[in-house]
Amino acid sequence: MSYKQKIQSEIKNAVNGLAVEIIVEKPRQKEHGDAATNIAMVLAKSQKKNPLDIANEIKEKLKANTTLISSIDIAKPGFLNFTVSDSALIESLMDVYTLRENYGYVQNEVKEKILVEYVSANPTGDLHLGHGRQAVIGSCLVNLLSKAGYKLSSEFYINDYGEQIAKLSETSWAIYEKSNGKEVIWSEDFYPEEGISPYVKKVLEKASLPITKEELGEKVKAFILESQKELLSSCQVTFDQWFSETSLHKNKAVEEVLKRLKEKNVTYEKEGALWFKAEEFGDVRDRVLIRSDKRPTYLLADIAYHIDKINRGFKKLVTVWGADHHGQEVSLKGGLKALGYDSEILEIVFVQLVSLKQHGQEVKMSKRAGTVITVDEVLSEVGPDAFRYFLIESHSNNRMVFDIDLAKKQDKDNPVYYIQYAHARCCSIFRQYKELNPEEKFDFDNPELLINLLKVDKEERSATKDLILKILDFPEEVVLAAKNRAPNRIANYLKELAGDFHQFYTICRVITKDPNLTKSRLALVEALEITISNGLCILGITAPESM
Repeated sequence: MSYKQKIQSEIKNAVNGLAVEIIVEKPRQKEHGDAATNIAMVLAKSQKKNPLDIANEIKEKLKANTTLISSIDIAKPGFLNFTVSDSALIESLMDVYTLRENYGYVQNEVKEKILVEYVSANPTGDLHLGHGRQAVIGSCLVNLLSKAGYKLSSEFYINDYGEQIAKLSETSWAIYEKSNGKEVIWSEDFYPEEGISPYVKKVLEKASLPITKEELGEKVKAFILESQKELLSSCQVTFDQWFSETSLHKNKAVEEVLKRLKEKNVTYEKEGALWFKAEEFGDVRDRVLIRSDKRPTYLLADIAYHIDKINRGFKKLVTVWGADHHGQEVSLKGGLKALGYDSEILEIVFVQLVSLKQHGQEVKMSKRAGTVITVDEVLSEVGPDAFRYFLIESHSNNRMVFDIDLAKKQDKDNPVYYIQYAHARCCSIFRQYKELNPEEKFDFDNPELLINLLKVDKEERSATKDLILKILDFPEEVVLAAKNRAPNRIANYLKELAGDFHQFYTICRVITKDPNLTKSRLALVEALEITISNGLCILGITAPESM
């Protein structure tokens, strides 16, 4: 149990177990102590008392606990600020050595079964940097939720049915005809020739001729999909299942949804098309289900797909979509609700646009002009670790610029290098110590030894305590990041943790002439190494032992 959890427990006893949420968190300003709570202000309304009076009452009940809390201060309008005792900090630190590769992760807690669907790009060309951001955010979210105690499955929805696949066949056939010397009228609706030509060439190298337009389109699609799988795998993005949209049409699932919507009297015909009464379910307008040319829209298949997910037993559906899908979630949820499903089971994580910056200039991207920046291009420039970190460090709601020059730097300005270097430095310190003490056995989970960490001068104590507190923040960061669907919190936490370590390393010599102080600081370095490694695991980034 962490020191924050222990303080929560003490406060609960102090308020006689009142059924109220007690939040203990890190103060924004260091001078306000190690932990703080606003419980007095929460209780003030129901108890009709001044929050400062309530805070003083709680303080009086808590101040006898000297093993946990060394001091309590009250700040207006009613905050309780705690300074934690050295022994309590060291006791909390012991969890790191006990749990090791599981430190920071939720233990033995089975929660609801969640399906995370992400990327889900059309199999009609190379993945662009926007897909890359969705891929990294989705895979980090899967890792994060899994470490937070949920049962996780991941899925890629293959958009392999409808207009875009027909256009792929048309484009591929035009390229094929052109390669045979035939005159081709190139439509502006075709996909960029340079993006599809390599796949057409691969098909023609292996396929038996003659070949039909439909066969060519199917084979090109298969090559593109396989290429996407290989590329995603190279940057640590894998899926438990690849789900084909075509299967929903073949097994009549789309047809069944349409039938049920009609039976619920939530459809109507207008201008030759069939409409869903989406406005009745909170949308800004009604939506087309079947176009006037009898082709179904994406909405109809999306409703069928999400019903399929529910039928597979998932209790929460987390879908990662690009920003261009904003607004579509309302009609999708409306369709589920119209058919009697709990629409709140569906949660959409929107990922904003990403662009590339190189040589100080932002590189403009235009899909129609064929100047899309692909995942493969960026990945080959910076490598998978920097690729993942730079795409995860900003919240998905924020538009971001990927600075390729910064991602390639090998110094403290590059945050992923800075974090990985901190891990490598931990390993280097241990190698150095082992060279000096080859027979020494490492057994650092000793509270009596670790207390030496804080029995130093003021400057060293401050740097040491800051690092301990930051290490002990990790479990809470995992929980909050999972709750808010914000894996970027872990990236930023690790950057701050690395900063605290480098500050500690500058001020505090680890290997000293004092054997007890040396061992205690080595133990702290080990706790740090474990924490960084576990955090990087969530981000799908390697933790190098040397750099």
